[in-house]
Amino acid sequence: MNEINQLTPEKLWTNKDTIKEFLAYELRTLIDSNSWMKEWEHIAQRFKLLQFQNFSQEEALAFQWDTRRVEEIVEDTILQVRQHITLDNVKVTIVPAIPFPWFKNFDRSIWTNGFTNSPNSIQIAIPPNPDEQFLRYLIAHELHHASPNNPIYELTLETFTLGDWYKMEGTAEYFSLNLYEDKRWWKKDFSRDLESEYWEKAKQEINTTDDTIKSQLCFGDSNKGIPQMFGYSFAHEMIKSYVKNNPISNYNALYFIDVLDFIEAYENNVSVSINNYE
Repeated sequence: MNEINQLTPEKLWTNKDTIKEFLAYELRTLIDSNSWMKEWEHIAQRFKLLQFQNFSQEEALAFQWDTRRVEEIVEDTILQVRQHITLDNVKVTIVPAIPFPWFKNFDRSIWTNGFTNSPNSIQIAIPPNPDEQFLRYLIAHELHHASPNNPIYELTLETFTLGDWYKMEGTAEYFSLNLYEDKRWWKKDFSRDLESEYWEKAKQEINTTDDTIKSQLCFGDSNKGIPQMFGYSFAHEMIKSYVKNNPISNYNALYFIDVLDFIEAYENNVSVSINNYE
């Protein structure tokens, strides 16, 4: 049976005077031996939840959402995802979407963002009136990460390469975007010319486990000419290149394909495209 825990703005504000104790109690249950983040504080920091201790009641409640509707969407999306990939009982934690700097130019309804810390457990940050298609896409993306079939849980931070990241995010994007409408705010920055420049940089670092290098290539770095979230768009293109010439029988099959096979398929596709253009 699924477990949906909504850490609403009202709950966070009500517990503002003891917010660290409150969050420790709520978030420690999300951590197990397979978790990426081993401390509840790291999850709280990821979603900036401690900010609620400084909010007025009015400021806090401005983040409130329709809990009944959100629960319906989560349950229905899990049901849809289960038809395609393996999931055990799922724990979904809903928190407020406190804006990151790059959200300022986008409608609040698509401030939804997420994280998966362990198998069968996802965390989703939502705005007061989330775009429902974008929310479903994000839930499906995170649930793809959360499948116990996902080989990422066999890796450690010391062995998790840039290539592994492309496989993880690219397959999750391919899966979720085949189920739900594409409303990604970052796709507008993706172009073939920039893709070529980006790959020249990225393929030199494909085996790196250095978080600083990976962060720039995955999440973007304006100082290096890499737009926000460009790595996600690129990873999606890589997986599409593979599936185009290697049809899959089901989505679970993507978990078991070697990273090098995805890279080879992408390189071959790029080569064919260049030759056709010439």
